[in-house]
Amino acid sequence: MTTLAEMTTDIELYTTYDDTDFIAEIPRFIRAAEERVWYFVQLPDFQRNVTGSFTAGNGYLQLPDDFLACASLAVIMPVGDPLAGEYHYLLPKAVSYIREVYPNPTATGEPLVYSIFTADENDTTILVGPTPDVAYATQLNYFYRPPSLVDQPTGTWLSVHAYDTLLYGALSESANYLKKTAGIDSMGDTYEQRFLVGLQGLKNLGETRDKKDIYRNSEKRGTE
Repeated sequence: MTTLAEMTTDIELYTTYDDTDFIAEIPRFIRAAEERVWYFVQLPDFQRNVTGSFTAGNGYLQLPDDFLACASLAVIMPVGDPLAGEYHYLLPKAVSYIREVYPNPTATGEPLVYSIFTADENDTTILVGPTPDVAYATQLNYFYRPPSLVDQPTGTWLSVHAYDTLLYGALSESANYLKKTAGIDSMGDTYEQRFLVGLQGLKNLGETRDKKDIYRNSEKRGTE
């Protein structure tokens, strides 16, 4: 099972409810389930890399629109530097730390630390310290908001590799809707438990198994 049409059909079959208003809400149920996965599980498939650049004298770097959280940030030493081409990874710090350690924004050097700096909900950037002294190319590795099955109806990573988890998450959301609008309260707890089991499996995959190899860590012997 992979597509939006298949997911929609399964939700109708499981709930045995085909009211027009309910069917119209199914995309919202799916989006809500996806959001719960994205915010609770760190899967490698939810990461991407982008390149960018700092300009000399500007300590801010604009973040991608689909940015959720930073995994790492590196500056690449420029041509002419004895270490040209090397990747130097910055340490994450609080904005207050950067402002205290590098209080003068006009004092420049190779960036060593960074912090997420939110001016407003439409302008989220990275602040570094010290302010870059030259133009540095950058590589940002970050967790992003993958496309929703609603917007990519032929299939997404979740609908292909974790279909049951996504289905039970959407069913759990639908149970809340049905309880409120139709007075139906029969399977909500079961759907939620099945979703949580799937969520734990995804966490085990993304945050335990994908961080190890069998050669160094042997095979998995129990719940991790």
